[in-house]
Amino acid sequence: MQISHFIARRLALGKFKSFASLIIKLAWIGVGLSVAVMIIAVAIVIGYKNEITEKVIGFGGHIEIHSTGTSGNFDYIQFSDSSHLVKQILDVENISTVSPVISRPGIIKAENDLEGIVFKGVNGQYDFSFLKKNILKGRIPLDIDSFGKREILVSKIIASKLKIDTGDIVKVYFINDPVRVIPCSVVGVYETGIEETDMLFVVGSLVEMQRIFANKQNEITHYEVKTKDFKNVMSTTQLVNQHIPIELNSENLVQLNPQIFDWLGYLDQNISIILILMIVVACINMITALLILIIERTTMIGVLKALGARNSTIRNIFLKHAFFILLIGLILGNSLGIGLAWFQDYYRFITLPQETYYLSYVPVEINAAYVWYINLGTIAICMVALWLPVRIINKIDPVKAIKFN
Repeated sequence: MQISHFIARRLALGKFKSFASLIIKLAWIGVGLSVAVMIIAVAIVIGYKNEITEKVIGFGGHIEIHSTGTSGNFDYIQFSDSSHLVKQILDVENISTVSPVISRPGIIKAENDLEGIVFKGVNGQYDFSFLKKNILKGRIPLDIDSFGKREILVSKIIASKLKIDTGDIVKVYFINDPVRVIPCSVVGVYETGIEETDMLFVVGSLVEMQRIFANKQNEITHYEVKTKDFKNVMSTTQLVNQHIPIELNSENLVQLNPQIFDWLGYLDQNISIILILMIVVACINMITALLILIIERTTMIGVLKALGARNSTIRNIFLKHAFFILLIGLILGNSLGIGLAWFQDYYRFITLPQETYYLSYVPVEINAAYVWYINLGTIAICMVALWLPVRIINKIDPVKAIKFN
């Protein structure tokens, strides 16, 4: 065993009653808190981004294919639903499902109350998994491909405003030529937490919408396309555009909801600031502790120099001593950070106002890779930062150091 390693371990793990022992404990706490804050902050940002992204992409598709003449605000130009076109889209790499949809604005009326809505007509092959996960009461509409089966799913916000519940009958008005009115049965109430979605959408039958807006023809307003991996949605959108007719255009949710995804992007900037600040705090703690250790052990340094120890050997002693302190701080920080993150993930004891943050609790997701990056980054940066204060050892004169006390 190297002498520097042996002495460093004795200094770090030995039981000494001195002022330095208090500083070492404070260094453990400082490093531990810094690492814990970094782990929790990263876990919250990752969890929050994933939860919000899932909510935004869950209700609709990852990519929307509509007519090039569509101007937005649900002012769709209808086109024919083609099984050949659907097959072409499914042949594109990273495409999972393609669902035909008709979305049209309307008015929903219950007794004396009414609300403006967007009626989203889907068929029986539609992926209801997201809505099933977010349904509060009732069920998903059944036999949705049948004419006359007018079951609808409404949001909690709409149900609250209209004072309706599952089992109630409401009337839906569509501004068409002539104006069409259909009675619908409310069979379920959902809540996504995304107010922009919950305030608008009612989910019902595609064939009913085709009966009203397409004279029972096989027309739709758009396709909702889901990908296997949303991370590659930008490149997949470009590929889809190459496989569809020129009169159609595909846009992904990042393009359709730039304000939400820009906002999520700002979270990365915030986490970068937090990581930098916490690394600086950890470095300051370690530098302070190391300087005090060197000052307290000045006599020992003088004796080692008098016995022929090189400056590099003595520097290694204190750097390894600092590494042991850092290691204990990392163990404490990881235990605290991962423990609190797991506790929040399981019990969700920290809540949020859903109308502001889209979620009713603080989401966390522990990513093992990021935890390793935090630990390795903290070790690397702190050890590099400690090279400067440890060079003070070169200037210590052994004769004066032995007389230091």
